[in-house]
Amino acid sequence: MQKKIIITVVALGLLAGVLYIAVNTSMFKVQPNIILILTDDMDMALMPHMEKTDQLIGEQGTTFSNYFVTTPLCCPSRASILRGQYAHNTDILENSPGFARFFKLSEEENALPVWLQDAGYRTALYGKYLNNYPVNAGRNYVPPGWTDWSAFLGTNYEGDLYYNYTMNENSVLVDYGDSPEDYSTDVIRDKSLAFINESVEDGSPFFLFVSVYAPHGPATPAPRHLSLYNDLSYPQSPSFGETDLSDKPEIIRALTETGDDFDVNDANGFFQGRVRSLLAVDELVGDLIQTLEQNGQLENTYIIFTSDNGFHLGEHKLPSGKGTAYEEDIRVPLLVRGPGHHAGDANRPDVRQH
Repeated sequence: MQKKIIITVVALGLLAGVLYIAVNTSMFKVQPNIILILTDDMDMALMPHMEKTDQLIGEQGTTFSNYFVTTPLCCPSRASILRGQYAHNTDILENSPGFARFFKLSEEENALPVWLQDAGYRTALYGKYLNNYPVNAGRNYVPPGWTDWSAFLGTNYEGDLYYNYTMNENSVLVDYGDSPEDYSTDVIRDKSLAFINESVEDGSPFFLFVSVYAPHGPATPAPRHLSLYNDLSYPQSPSFGETDLSDKPEIIRALTETGDDFDVNDANGFFQGRVRSLLAVDELVGDLIQTLEQNGQLENTYIIFTSDNGFHLGEHKLPSGKGTAYEEDIRVPLLVRGPGHHAGDANRPDVRQH
């Protein structure tokens, strides 16, 4: 029964709901830890290059190979994760105003971190929160429910949040520069590992939200990965560079006319950069698993890896982007490891969504 609840409800995307169930029933003798690793704009074509993630989470648990998000935009998808609701119920329908509306509607006061904290969990978010955070709330604002908080500041996450960014770290604004040690994925990794160690020492169960910026544009890689994958080709689907758009909706035909043609070289270049930017995330996953194992917490921790939405690169003659109902924009990875998910337990091809 425990396995059925966890697989089914997470796979349906009601992440907040399943975690609430998990920590507020007698299903567990010891409350499980929970780690949610959320990438930004990661489509399925990138998953074959996440070797550690696949080996350490997917092969040790459950892979949902046909998992779809219902909103192909960052903020609505993230709001759904935090609230366990579809976008028409959160009323967060676009990236802008995004956080400002989430804040105005007081939705943070009854959301996942609050529920978990009430259940005795230490909670932390590191990285990206909601688009437009912290507009209308004040630059030092920390949402309710978080024991530890380090979130990017940015109006709408335009530009490079890999270097030269500012984080609100428990109401203290900290500026990061352009040195290798400032690379945001590595900063998030270090904070995450420290939080695990602190939580184990404290003796409390924990919820860790690892919210990296990769592979969101400009998809800046860590210095150690700059020279990799220079010859990688984008795996084109039959819809790539489609010439006959007569069967497409008017809005799609209009989008294809707004810019220059997006060709194979463009797609390859974008794809190489996106893969490179995720290599540090793949390493982060390995470091998280190692730290859990060293602390004797691996078998009592749910680890969930997914993305807020996907991304298209030339399909249906569209330039790079997201926001459509095409598969490239809404089909994303979902891998789950934890109690009840045995090694190689299942590769679930049936359709799921959040």
